[in-house]
Amino acid sequence: MPVRVYGETNMRKRWMVLAVSLGLAATVQATAHELHVNGHHCGYSSAYDVQAKPDGIDFSRNVNGNATDVFMHDGQLRVNGKAVAVSAADAARPRAYENGMRELLPQMAGIANDAIGMAFDALATVAATLGGSQHHRDALVDWLNQQRRVALRELDAHVNAQRWDQQGFGSAIEKPVTEAANDMASSLTRSVLWAVLTGHARDVEARADAIDQSVDKAMSERSDQLEAHAEAICPRLDSLAQLQQQFGFRLADGSALQVLTYTDKERDNQARQVAAR
Repeated sequence: MPVRVYGETNMRKRWMVLAVSLGLAATVQATAHELHVNGHHCGYSSAYDVQAKPDGIDFSRNVNGNATDVFMHDGQLRVNGKAVAVSAADAARPRAYENGMRELLPQMAGIANDAIGMAFDALATVAATLGGSQHHRDALVDWLNQQRRVALRELDAHVNAQRWDQQGFGSAIEKPVTEAANDMASSLTRSVLWAVLTGHARDVEARADAIDQSVDKAMSERSDQLEAHAEAICPRLDSLAQLQQQFGFRLADGSALQVLTYTDKERDNQARQVAAR
């Protein structure tokens, strides 16, 4: 088979094609990061893991070796296994807090699942278009679908309708997407290089132009949808933050319970003003 040698323009085009797949991986990761499903999007962060159980809801954290476990149920409170006195008037707030968190967890888990689904759909589209021969494209898409299932199982171990594992959340989304994108890009490198060297550069160029537009459009639309879903949880987080500010009880060290921490000073001031009314 004759091997054709292409000039600088075609070599630039080959790297442009590779940049589409690599750029897509970066876009997917940036999209998941910008959504801040864990609450940063709304101006909040948390050092606590959350576990919703039939008999209550558990908030736990370990900071500098100091473990704290807060358990709420029906207005009652335990910290590190010890009951905390809660007045009858104040009991309604942790009760509402528990209910609000139970309602919030499935929504946050749903957004996280959708983010992974969007990422792997986009990668599969690129693979199905630029993955070389039909056999190679099919194999690459099948592999990506398998990686998607693995990623969703890993996510479910950390984030689901009853659990929010703060420590494992980031890696559960970013790691599988990054690894899949990098492996796919490596595979596409070989396919594109072979196409260029064997005289099929124009076909790859046409596919690259088409995929660049279609993927960008699809990613933009789905990203907007996920953004809207993320925005929709902000009022729920605001409500929880306001309840938290109104808690009358204190922990053993005299501090107030802060499952949610304000990371936006402007939102912090607004929440404090509302709580003081």
